[in-house]
Amino acid sequence: MLEFSPSTIFFTILNLLVLYFILRKLLFGRINAVLEQRAKLVREEITSAEEKNRQAQALQAEYEGRLTDARQEAAKIVAEAQNRGQRAYEARLAQAEDDARRVQAEAESRLATERENMLRGARNEVASLALLAAAKAAQTALNADSDRALVDAFLAEVGEPHE
Repeated sequence: MLEFSPSTIFFTILNLLVLYFILRKLLFGRINAVLEQRAKLVREEITSAEEKNRQAQALQAEYEGRLTDARQEAAKIVAEAQNRGQRAYEARLAQAEDDARRVQAEAESRLATERENMLRGARNEVASLALLAAAKAAQTALNADSDRALVDAFLAEVGEPHE
């Protein structure tokens, strides 16, 4: 069985206290210093990480702003190019319409001129045939002056003077 004597208990407590103070002086001081140094390092790392996180968020916001500006600029450039294209299309369309009107007017003018020439030729031919028929019917030979006067009179009746 174990015996507890007060002197053993006293010396055991005294040994424990001496050991505690020695260990506290030699060991705990160093351990606490290392723990304090580590805690300080962790706090610095956390502070540094938070600062880097703030910088990264600021850069992200800046890049998003630049991206938004770039998208707006791209949309503006596209709209401007569409407007220029539309104006060029409208200008070419107007030019084509003007060219078509000009060509049509020229064609109508040429057609009218050709028609007039054809009508004039036909009238002259009819007048010559009428003169021939009249000469045959009268069995007389007409001279050039009387032919000319007769043709002019006939054309005046038809509605166009002879040239």
